[in-house]
Amino acid sequence: MIEIVVNYENYINDLPELIGKSYYKAEFFMQKLGLKHATYYRKLKLKNFTHQEVKLITALLFPEEILMQEFQKSEYDIKAGRIIDFSDFKEKLRAKYNV
Repeated sequence: MIEIVVNYENYINDLPELIGKSYYKAEFFMQKLGLKHATYYRKLKLKNFTHQEVKLITALLFPEEILMQEFQKSEYDIKAGRIIDFSDFKEKLRAKYNV
């Protein structure tokens, strides 16, 4: 358990560098997080993002990993039999969106 905490702390400490090396500009993160300019830079400097903000930043920084997790979840669902027929899926979409 201690290792998890230490790894998280190291990740939080590395966040400013990871954000700086990303292809995104600071404005992008501010918009996605819903933070004002001063608040974003204060949180970046003090490294005190909330855990929800850290999750969102991580998803923005590592979209490939998020996609791979979704694929793995889908594979588990298929193996567990949690699937629906395509025609049923289309009907649910039609009912939901009144198409």
